[in-house]
Amino acid sequence: MSKARRIWPLVVAAVLAAAVSATANIGIVTKVLSGDLVRFGDTFVARLTGIRAPQRNEPLGYEIYDFTKRELEGQTVKLFTWTTDNTAAGIVYDDEDHAFVQIFYGKGAAVSFNEVMLKKGYARVDPKYLPDDLKHYLDLEKEAREKGLGIWKARGTGKLGR
Repeated sequence: MSKARRIWPLVVAAVLAAAVSATANIGIVTKVLSGDLVRFGDTFVARLTGIRAPQRNEPLGYEIYDFTKRELEGQTVKLFTWTTDNTAAGIVYDDEDHAFVQIFYGKGAAVSFNEVMLKKGYARVDPKYLPDDLKHYLDLEKEAREKGLGIWKARGTGKLGR
């Protein structure tokens, strides 16, 4: 990865950090790119921490993308970046250089969008990128799978490409 590609997200993260409240960054979701990938402002692209949603060309992918778009696009949300050391330099990135975030939205920004996706069966846990403090995501996925919701109904196993 080029140095410029690695530094730019850090600069954006530092700018976001400058407007930090005591608990989280506040941002406006300017564009939903997929069921689990969103853009803040013009350049900061982030993936939902600990989960993977189907791509639009996979079963239920467009429906899940549309849900994410309806729920988040244009909304002011709280976002928590996943870091290894609570600094911008410690932000964890996926294989495509997208920072990981938890998004909280709704009244008082009290609802975890990442958890909503799991509860609806619109995503599965991504064990490669699951922080220790989010291990309860495994229980949320299991509940959706046992109820046959979302991808668990459509595919039977919830095994997505990626």
